Amino acid sequence: MVPTDFLRNVKLFANLPEEELINICKQAETREFPRDAFICKEGEEADSMYIIKSGIVQVFCDDGAGGRKILTHLKLGEYFGEMALLTDEPRTASIVALAETQLIKLAKDSFHKLLSTSPEVSLSIIKTLCARLSKTNLGAAKTKMHNVYSVIGPDTASGKSLFALNLALAMQKELNKDVLLYDPNVRDDKVAKLLKVEERSQIIDELVEHEHISDICKYVAKAPCGLLTIIPQKDGLTDIRLKEFHTFSLMQTIMEKFEFVVVDSSSLYTKVTKEIVQNCDRIVYLISSKNISVSGLIEHFDTTRRNWKVDSDKIVFGVNHLTDDPKKESIITAQDKVKLAFEIPYAKDSALETSITSIATAQAHNILFSQTFGLFLPTFENDPAKAALANRWIESGKEEFSRILKDVQITGPVTRNNMQCNVLSGRTSKWNLNEHVVKLIDFSNRFKKEFQISGIIFSLNSQESLI
Repeated sequence: MVPTDFLRNVKLFANLPEEELINICKQAETREFPRDAFICKEGEEADSMYIIKSGIVQVFCDDGAGGRKILTHLKLGEYFGEMALLTDEPRTASIVALAETQLIKLAKDSFHKLLSTSPEVSLSIIKTLCARLSKTNLGAAKTKMHNVYSVIGPDTASGKSLFALNLALAMQKELNKDVLLYDPNVRDDKVAKLLKVEERSQIIDELVEHEHISDICKYVAKAPCGLLTIIPQKDGLTDIRLKEFHTFSLMQTIMEKFEFVVVDSSSLYTKVTKEIVQNCDRIVYLISSKNISVSGLIEHFDTTRRNWKVDSDKIVFGVNHLTDDPKKESIITAQDKVKLAFEIPYAKDSALETSITSIATAQAHNILFSQTFGLFLPTFENDPAKAALANRWIESGKEEFSRILKDVQITGPVTRNNMQCNVLSGRTSKWNLNEHVVKLIDFSNRFKKEFQISGIIFSLNSQESLI
């Protein structure tokens, strides 16, 4: 029988009473799959759902050209296969074990019985399905939305436009790709002036006439610094024809067309701002230290993003010190500092530019390469021969992954499962995550085979799983 202590820590069953957990355990069975084994295949009839007890699986579908379109990876405590049980239709994706994987299998009849008797489980599954469908629809309609970043602030005096410019420049340098710096309000030419772009257009005329832009590229200019930007309306500040739905339409076109976009967003909480915040990969909220209350502004935006159903890990809070006079600054508490990712120190002239550039570069790196991983590799400290070989393995792993990942390093030792381990860690981007996870798991499998061990702890964004 499956132990209840594991199910109790699975989000799907977290709110169930002990009696129901025991009933589920009686009906469930544990299945083990070797590396590269298929658990489910796209198109086959579904007879069960699965919960991952250990290991990691890859979810993919046919890309139409005989290859795999990788959808995601799932690990400890996550579940799959429930959708086909709900629809009575064939599986929509294939699942393969990337390492030795242990699963809890719940048969179709038991699953349906659980749904009929446990509203908490039904609600949890509905939420999961909605999230997955939302991501699928978003991916189909806006395949590049995950590369959109926004800088906003409580007011125009926070320096958000200058920071957005430096963030975009830093991202362009990190990626060696074009980045578009974009202000949704094309009536305002502030961004164009910052970028020293002299052209002006009739973009609002087309928006008003057609309510969309058929060819956005004709309104794009490359600034002397190399950034792309949208050419604003000529004499736009006097043009009152631009409505919220025009701005929304333009924003959608921009986000669908360009691979990497930094949005210099409005400081007003409009529907357009809400849409940007909900769909951006990361939002930098920059506060001037001269505001009455930094704490109040952080809490206000936290309340706003919760109302907008935006996860807290998407928000990066920063403070811009616009004075060196403590009497003119808001008090920044220790609690504030916990939430602040960065502070821009007060500086003048060229020193200010250097300071902002440095901090924007660090934030660009952290934002772009937001996915963190760790492999906990045993040191075999009681076996000198094995210890020396393990050390060579981890050094070769560092060299191998440094070619494709960021900030690769070796730390430790730490203790996991009563074993001393060194940690091989690094960072990658969301759009490369699936590809890089496969390579990390492959390295783990080679390490396990070399040392004849049953499992290695793999950490993704601080969540650990045994593979």
